[in-house]
Amino acid sequence: MKALAFPSPVNRKAKRANPFVRQAHAVILSAAKNPRIGLFCCLFFAITSALDASTLTHIRQTKTLRCGINQETPEYSSTDDHGARIAFDTDICRAVAIAILGPKARTTVTTYPDDVATTAALHNRKIDLIPTQTLDLTHASDPSLTFSPPLLHDGVGFLVPIAASLTRADQLSEKKICFLGETQVEVALRTWFTQQHLAFLPFPFQEEGEMEAAFVTGNCTALAGDLTRLATTRLAFGPLASRYALLPDQISQDPLAAASRSDDPAFANIVLWTIEVLLNAEQSGLTQHSTALSSSPSAPLVSSGISPLLSSRRHPSLSSRSAPLSSRSEAKGSTSPPSVSSPPLPLNPTLQILTGQTHEIGTRLGLDNASATHVIAAIGNYGELYNRDLGDGSPLKLPQALNRLDTQGGLMFPLPLK
Repeated sequence: MKALAFPSPVNRKAKRANPFVRQAHAVILSAAKNPRIGLFCCLFFAITSALDASTLTHIRQTKTLRCGINQETPEYSSTDDHGARIAFDTDICRAVAIAILGPKARTTVTTYPDDVATTAALHNRKIDLIPTQTLDLTHASDPSLTFSPPLLHDGVGFLVPIAASLTRADQLSEKKICFLGETQVEVALRTWFTQQHLAFLPFPFQEEGEMEAAFVTGNCTALAGDLTRLATTRLAFGPLASRYALLPDQISQDPLAAASRSDDPAFANIVLWTIEVLLNAEQSGLTQHSTALSSSPSAPLVSSGISPLLSSRRHPSLSSRSAPLSSRSEAKGSTSPPSVSSPPLPLNPTLQILTGQTHEIGTRLGLDNASATHVIAAIGNYGELYNRDLGDGSPLKLPQALNRLDTQGGLMFPLPLK
């Protein structure tokens, strides 16, 4: 049988300049002439494809989601100034794992010193997900990464002594500000003070410990940094923490989003909509407690007293109002004539989806229809998660501020589940 001839995909100069190309070309020609070599090549490519299996496939095979968390060590990076948020990131990791694997999902969490090391681990397939990564041009322009919408709005703010009686950032004009020099914090400070036409008195440091010592000893009026870092710094003051407060102003935007590899859009889609499930649950008044109660058939699930979720049952608070007047009259010994009962309240489509009563999530994302319910029952809604890990329910006591829903004055806008 005459051997097939394969044209070379490269020119002669390229072949002479690149030994690998010559070897690859020779293998292809040999495979065409020798069936055994051809079979070996097929096996090789099959093994390679298996090694490059999708992220989602790997998670389901190992029954584990691997997450990388940035510890935000300030000495490691001058471009990423967030504070550590390990509890928050761990809960986001758990939420995604439960969405994919169910209530008994496993996660492994590896910590890294900065965003560069965390991104490298994602590229090298040592982890599957970075729960929160800075969402800016530098990171988002990497074609190998895919980001969710922002799930945590951070940015530069100010920590001040309560005794200073300061309530607004514009009161810091002509007052000394401590910060880490040659960072994005300094850029944000100079920009904001210039735009506000205020006098900026900088007191930059190269080492965080020295900066904090200067602040607690009264050598500067305010400490500037990303709010997550300031909350962490205040907590580290120990017994002195109660003497300091965060001003309500945030003078820059430094949002964080979940990051995954762009080679598996199905997994990235699940990450995105898991976050949207948490936000929609908060907007709909669906809580961890009410979701857990719904597992009992004798306890109909009600969303913060707003509306019925799963069926045409009327809200308990309306039961007496919706009952026929005859029954109420009999209870009072009255002879009033009966009246027609009021119609059932309309169903809430979002709550039906969140509680697994439709096939929206299962069909579109390739998940169990109860995946959203499992996530909320284990993690709670977004507001509960934030409060527990960063807010008043946590040691950090970081106000939710811009991380409130848009209906509450924040920037968190749930995408519709339709």
